[in-house]
Amino acid sequence: MSETATKIIPCQCLRTKNPYGTTPASYEDWHPTMHTTSTYWCINTMSFAGPDDHFAHLSRCVQGRACYQAPEE
Repeated sequence: MSETATKIIPCQCLRTKNPYGTTPASYEDWHPTMHTTSTYWCINTMSFAGPDDHFAHLSRCVQGRACYQAPEE
């Protein structure tokens, strides 16, 4: 990832299982290509959609979404 690229900080409620294992608690540890081979769900709804009825996905569950919850520090 280049230094000028924006880092994706996913919602803390987004979860996935993929060939690399389950998602880590820290967004910095997300594998850069994870979104290409993964299935996502929201732990708030335990479904493929978030509380706003839109799909849970690494590209969608980011800051600016109504139900987004920033990672705790």
